[in-house]
Amino acid sequence: MSDEKHEHPITEYPGGLTERPGGPVPNFLKLTYVGFIIFGFAYLFLYLSGDGSELVELYNKLTAG
Repeated sequence: MSDEKHEHPITEYPGGLTERPGGPVPNFLKLTYVGFIIFGFAYLFLYLSGDGSELVELYNKLTAG
């Protein structure tokens, strides 16, 4: 086997974004992951507990649900 390091090229995208393989994950992306998980659990909880608002009751009457 060879001891050579295979360096990945740095890729630049429009808007000043730069891709560096093996680099750290940006903080905004970490917060996005956490936010989507919290939203998912909150949505699931609200869905399972039922909303009970007037709009939902109207929709249930219209669709016989």
